[in-house]
Amino acid sequence: MRLLWLGAGIPVLGAVLTALVLQLLSLDGESEPGPAATASGASSAGGPSAQPFAVTARQEDEAGCTALPRRVSAPSDRAELVSGGDVHAVVRRNQGARAGELTVGFTLEGGDRSLTVTSIDIEPKSPRAAAPLAGTLLCEPGAGGEPKIQLFADMDSPDPVFLTGGTSTRRYFKENVITLAPGEQVNLTATFVAEKGSREFGLVLRYVRNGKSGKAPVPAPHRGRYAVTGYAPRYGAVYEGSSGGGYRRVEDPRPCPGAPAAQGC
Repeated sequence: MRLLWLGAGIPVLGAVLTALVLQLLSLDGESEPGPAATASGASSAGGPSAQPFAVTARQEDEAGCTALPRRVSAPSDRAELVSGGDVHAVVRRNQGARAGELTVGFTLEGGDRSLTVTSIDIEPKSPRAAAPLAGTLLCEPGAGGEPKIQLFADMDSPDPVFLTGGTSTRRYFKENVITLAPGEQVNLTATFVAEKGSREFGLVLRYVRNGKSGKAPVPAPHRGRYAVTGYAPRYGAVYEGSSGGGYRRVEDPRPCPGAPAAQGC
């Protein structure tokens, strides 16, 4: 029997056998790709009927404070703040993070077949929290009241996971799963809290459909990022106002508009 050799001594017969083995392995895989998510947080073209599911995220707590790592210095950014323009764009450009806590609402919508969400994993971008952001603080007064928390995560923890409540140590997805029927919508609320430092993170949803596992990232609201920071004792600049009505700079460099109890204002 003669073998035809190519290049650096790889026989054609060996290449053919390797291709056959790889093809057989691919037919017996136990995982399936997750839905491709768009910037808005929904699945890509085709909607829930063409994808395992769709997921969208929205920021629930518009009132409150957002911290930036540096003082706002660009004239265009200052103009956006004073005029009440696209403040979300200013926060994105300056890598801002929600101060104190970030509350996000999620809507999961089932596709053409039932599936079970087994977990939503928090994936920090760094192993430890960094120092609180202390450049600029943007505060929007709220009407008060506590949001109803379904999921809770302590982002000061080295390995944050979703818990069943703010004072609980019980892992939510250790005891619970979420079942999505075709076309069904399920709403969740998650609150991420930071007191000591700042943290950027991602979210990955894991699911099982027809006995096969899959995963998909959960895009952040406003085409931004998931990030939360504790309050700093002092800031380079503090602004108070609202996205629609504009912000004004206040003289006190302490975060009094957002966290008076924590900073002794």
